[in-house]
Amino acid sequence: MKRFTLMTLVGLLMMAFAASAAAAPIPCGTPSVASFDFLMDYSGSMMMKHKAHDKLKFEMAREAAKRLNALVPQFNYTAGVHTFAKDMEVVPMGPYSKEAIDAGLDGLTKTYEVFKRVTPMGDGIAHWSSAIYSGMPAPSAVIIFTDGENNRGMDAVAAAQAALQANPRLTFHVVSVADSAAGQAVIDAIVALKPGSYYVKAEDIISSPNAAEEFAYHVFCGGNKLVLRSVQFALGSAVITSQSAAILDEVAAMLAGASKGNLGGHHTGDRDYQGELTYYGHHFTGIVVDGHTCSIGSDESNQRLSERRAAAVKSYLVKKGVPTTSIQTRGFGESQPKYDNSTEDGRRLNRRAEIDLR
Repeated sequence: MKRFTLMTLVGLLMMAFAASAAAAPIPCGTPSVASFDFLMDYSGSMMMKHKAHDKLKFEMAREAAKRLNALVPQFNYTAGVHTFAKDMEVVPMGPYSKEAIDAGLDGLTKTYEVFKRVTPMGDGIAHWSSAIYSGMPAPSAVIIFTDGENNRGMDAVAAAQAALQANPRLTFHVVSVADSAAGQAVIDAIVALKPGSYYVKAEDIISSPNAAEEFAYHVFCGGNKLVLRSVQFALGSAVITSQSAAILDEVAAMLAGASKGNLGGHHTGDRDYQGELTYYGHHFTGIVVDGHTCSIGSDESNQRLSERRAAAVKSYLVKKGVPTTSIQTRGFGESQPKYDNSTEDGRRLNRRAEIDLR
């Protein structure tokens, strides 16, 4: 089981994420899924306010779903949106369209009273598994947005397990708005059914750009590389900007925690650091910071600049508590562009840093 619980600077990060509402898709070399579904819990308990937040749980789930949708990498998926506890097909499975997913999510509103409304979560999972999930193009992912409540019908964990047996290349991930121990226990049990399943709190997706990007990366890309899309540099500069500082602060806290065997709330066992990092369930022996540039300038100057950018990121991480002995740096100059250097926006995105966990 992998859990995303992040040390967020709530006020600062919420402002930063609000400022980037039109988030770009995350960089991704190869997709890890051919199809996915947003499965929204539309039950009565979701129409109640979260105990820790002055907001309906469903509204939190929908906002998190829209944030995640904005980050989905640009590949040709089959995708849709469905609900349970009312079983409704909101967006039929078909060629992925960000606009269609957003419109479908926007069309889901509170339309009924919550008094005595039941929550047959297991029945909903079983229904869509039989109707859709058993035949989705593989590999496939179902992202469940739920509080984990299940007070009638089939056991939700048993339903998820049956779905995985029917489609072994299916993976469940969960965006949690749980505000009870029982609901969280159901979510934990579903995620524990299969290695590579993840969950994140909806509040973290909403408030933390890095949490949202990391969850999206693990669902849609997989692999071991953490791409710091938000850590970019001005033309000709190796200075970390104020816009990137908040994101790097959070990443530094996560990596510093990894050296202690407990990253951001992930349970990795009680052990001291012995030259190995545990990051999102994978084990690593080191961190490599890669610096890159756009195509403006000579090959020689860009190589030196990329090395300085990688060194600047390492220095920042070390100052925030990441062990210096676990970090190596590399510079690639302009040799590995991920975006179109013929456009101003593409060049801006190519002036970047990435972290490779080995």
